[in-house]
Amino acid sequence: MPTRVSTDQVRPTERHAFWTEAISRFFAPIETRPLGPAMVSGQFEFVERGATKLVRFGSSPQCYRRDARLVSRAGSDEFMFDFQRRGLSSMVQGRNEGTVQPGYGVLYDARRPFEDRLYGPEHRSDVLIVTVPAASLLRAFPQAEQLCAKAIPASATVARAVATFVRAAIDAPEPQAAEDEADIVAYLSALLRIASGSLHGLERSSLFGLLDAHLKTNLAAIRPVQLVAAEFGISERTFHRVFADRGTTFERHVLHLRVERFRRLLETQRETSIAALAAQCGFADGAHATRTFRTAFGTTPRDFRSTA
Repeated sequence: MPTRVSTDQVRPTERHAFWTEAISRFFAPIETRPLGPAMVSGQFEFVERGATKLVRFGSSPQCYRRDARLVSRAGSDEFMFDFQRRGLSSMVQGRNEGTVQPGYGVLYDARRPFEDRLYGPEHRSDVLIVTVPAASLLRAFPQAEQLCAKAIPASATVARAVATFVRAAIDAPEPQAAEDEADIVAYLSALLRIASGSLHGLERSSLFGLLDAHLKTNLAAIRPVQLVAAEFGISERTFHRVFADRGTTFERHVLHLRVERFRRLLETQRETSIAALAAQCGFADGAHATRTFRTAFGTTPRDFRSTA
């Protein structure tokens, strides 16, 4: 389960100190300073996957700063990448400086001083943060330091799939597979290669997690295989081999995702019609969804809902 921290139940006069201490305790020593008149507020959730950390982070306008003294105290040996989901971020590290808006991300080196200002409309900024060991990232992408504090496009299909993968890993009720750590480093390296004008360079073994995340996001209307493969920069043959490596096919995997989502929706959206839920899952109609559900679970959607 993710670790969750929030200022919601903290007295307004104590929030700044609480927030600074919480970030320093769970990540590394850092200074925070409110920006503007908004009351200090923030929430974060994070999980650890081996030596990596995945964080969903939101706060009122604030400046987050780590100077040379705090770097020495922290002893951090990590790189961090922020997906900007809401608001703006102004990152400064060394001679590099960049303003990041939604649809972009930013890389920074936690081994060196940096300053990050999170702000934006409605006094709120939200980011997804991926933290990976410096040695692992530099082995995969030796030029990483050159991209620090520069806005990196994160709206293409591969980048969106990485962000979806991170959110799903944070929300997962049980720890994910051990290979997630290696995959996360590979995914971040792929984003940096794409930002440098190269191919993503992902191995076939790492592609399944991203394809799975993409399919789950677009389950109601999945595009033809040739288009999805092209968006991921692979051939149709490689696309199908990714699923074959997992002992399944693209068609079977999509059907599995649809019936599982249909089952969850039957439990949580009890007043919505079966036909409407079927459409949300990408089934052709309610009858198709019912047949598939009965084959998978041995009962009809209506009977399942009545006993769920």
